[in-house]
Amino acid sequence: MQSILRWAIENSDPQPSETPSQGEQRTLKDLDPGIIDMILGKPDSEQMKEDMAVATDPSKSEDDRINALDHLEMLIESIDNANADLEKLKLWEPLHSILTHESSTQDIKTQGLWVVGTAVQNNPSAQDAYLSHNPLPTLVDFLNPSASNSAATRAKAIYTLSGLLRHNAPALQLLNRPEVDGWTKLRNALQGMLDHILRILGATTDSRHPDPSIAVRRKAIFLLSALLMPSGETHTPPSSAPPDALRITNTDNTTSSSTEERPTTTSTLSTSVPTTTQPTATTTATGANILTPDHRPAPADGAPIHANSHSAHLKDPTRSNTSSLTLAALQEHGILDAVISGITVPVPHGEDGEHTDADDDFEEKGMHLLYTYAVVLQGDLSQTQKETLRKWAEGEKAKLGEAKLLEKWNFSKEEYDALIGKLA
Repeated sequence: MQSILRWAIENSDPQPSETPSQGEQRTLKDLDPGIIDMILGKPDSEQMKEDMAVATDPSKSEDDRINALDHLEMLIESIDNANADLEKLKLWEPLHSILTHESSTQDIKTQGLWVVGTAVQNNPSAQDAYLSHNPLPTLVDFLNPSASNSAATRAKAIYTLSGLLRHNAPALQLLNRPEVDGWTKLRNALQGMLDHILRILGATTDSRHPDPSIAVRRKAIFLLSALLMPSGETHTPPSSAPPDALRITNTDNTTSSSTEERPTTTSTLSTSVPTTTQPTATTTATGANILTPDHRPAPADGAPIHANSHSAHLKDPTRSNTSSLTLAALQEHGILDAVISGITVPVPHGEDGEHTDADDDFEEKGMHLLYTYAVVLQGDLSQTQKETLRKWAEGEKAKLGEAKLLEKWNFSKEEYDALIGKLA
């Protein structure tokens, strides 16, 4: 824009009577910077610094700080700003400090989580830059229901975690660290509490209460489903099924409403045993095989990898494969039991636990997570888990009829039969 303005000034054709003398000629640098800002607007980098200064200033009102963060979030929707300017301007550290500073109210922290989530979603470069500040202990602590963590804050924390963890196996590995204990906290956000499972089994429970927000539980199970889904998984439905019968659409949260749907995939069931398409193996010049989960060829040895937001995936094509890590976590951290329990014996929700009926949205997401686990990934189910699910599914089928049950779960007949077959 400045080049255009310079060209316009230098190539203007003033009237002869208005032609300035040689000593009166003006150049672009002679113009008042304030006038240039009025014409062109301040650079994004300057606006980002100003927004951050207001957002981190305890003397500013809550509304001013939230508005500054809202404007900052709008600016970093540009991937260039999220990558270059946040890092170059050293804004990651003050941005993260908003989540921990004692002067930050719940609403300010919620807005800060939104900014971070927008910056890191589908952006490996920003993910790595933010991870260098060790944010996971702080982020997963937001999942604990408490007076200091409102339902809106907990929901936005899952939005942020989703942006940071999806397609990012190195980040997912950090959840196992003792100081993070991320899988346990995700399980508790999903189920509400571990003692609910113990209560079902007849064990003594303590005084902990389930998360009263069903929205938080929906977001938690959606995130786990997205992490479990194999990257680049592509299947073709059998010829007897309608072309789009098994297509699952994802409109994952990218706005303030943070609406979750099921992760994007096109599942395939064979007419007998469902199979999983394995990632393509690419052989390098050294003979090493590199798995490319998204089915794109890995760069040959020595091929230049240019710096951009997704260069991390080119350097390590397996980075986006979070499926195997999540599969292991479901088994090792009691998450699979929490999913099954949450579906078959719904946890009450509402501020006072007044809603005791099953939540259809949570149930649908849970059934598709179980389908991915048991059918697509061939995950093991214990005999107790099989019996629990089979008896419950039979009861639901008897109550609703098969057609309505398939509609409720958004399953095709092939998907339903394949999952029920795993419960035998």
